[in-house]
Amino acid sequence: MNQKLYKYIQKDDLKDLVHKLSPKNIFLVTGKGSFSKSGASSFIESALNGFNYTHYYDFEENPKYEDVVSGVSLFLKNNFDLVVAIGGGSVIDMAKLINIFSANPQNEYLNIINDNSLIVNKGKTLIAIPTTSGTGCEATHFAVVYHHKVKYSVSHEFILPEVVGLNFNFAVTQPKYLSACTGLDALSQAIESYWSVNSTSESKKYATEAILLLMGSLENRVLKPNDENIKAVSLGAYLAGKAINISKTTAPHAISYTFTSYFSIPHGHAVFLTLPKFIEFNSHVTNIDIADYRGENYVRKNIGILCSLLGVNSPKEANNLLKQLANKIGVELSLSKLGIDKRESLKLIIENINIERLNNNPRRVYKKNLVNMFY
Repeated sequence: MNQKLYKYIQKDDLKDLVHKLSPKNIFLVTGKGSFSKSGASSFIESALNGFNYTHYYDFEENPKYEDVVSGVSLFLKNNFDLVVAIGGGSVIDMAKLINIFSANPQNEYLNIINDNSLIVNKGKTLIAIPTTSGTGCEATHFAVVYHHKVKYSVSHEFILPEVVGLNFNFAVTQPKYLSACTGLDALSQAIESYWSVNSTSESKKYATEAILLLMGSLENRVLKPNDENIKAVSLGAYLAGKAINISKTTAPHAISYTFTSYFSIPHGHAVFLTLPKFIEFNSHVTNIDIADYRGENYVRKNIGILCSLLGVNSPKEANNLLKQLANKIGVELSLSKLGIDKRESLKLIIENINIERLNNNPRRVYKKNLVNMFY
């Protein structure tokens, strides 16, 4: 499905778009405090003036199954014909989930989560406007939902938003730590997409553009934000989303969900706890543990290209560079300094690791590899 992108969406753009769609009732999904702080509230009030809409925002960060069900219940009580999501990754994922579950009420939603092939109906038109210069979820056909602290990914072409509107102004007031986390998430997506077993020439093109934008702008976007670097990171995140929409993510994401569920580490921060290490790990792939059908030489070549994109000469230098970047922008990577017990976290990771994402990694990851990585 093709997606229309507004690189710098204005109130009049959204107003004109909504007028063309002529909805009778709009389902608006936003965050809570961030909706006002980012300036999104005044933007929406102006753009949707004259249209009927119901505002849904009473849910937690990192979409919980129970909150999705509540949203679906509200959605089904009304005749909504357009969904507008304006907020961070959790907001956009929540809108995606409510939209697609509402269109497929003939199945239990938990069944759909466990078997995405049960999605047979497309939801209403979805317009996604990110307010954080990060996640890239506006560009993907999947959405994350947590049930009993286990992360699930609902994936289907019908989930992809039809329209995306980027506007760097919403991210101007974004706190430094949030900017760092979302930026590192986008960088992780781009790097993982490049080495994913599902990568294609198209996904690698998006990933390359994203890496260059993010490495060139992320540090200053966090420490010395201005219009130029916020725009660059926002576009980089979108391109990273386009990349993983094709390739999906890999081992660092597979591991990260445990850190978020059990230790409340924000997603982008959680992914970066292992991402730098995996550059070295994947570079040592052999014909015994290769997972990519294109072979170990292909994977090692990809790692070499990634090192060049990062401006270093070796996987070890890349590992160190990315750790330094995280340190500079205030993201702690030491588990002990985060108050996380290594033994406890390793046990939880092994018990809860996301196998689907893990299997996308170009080198197979075994329990002994995780032990070596954490000790």
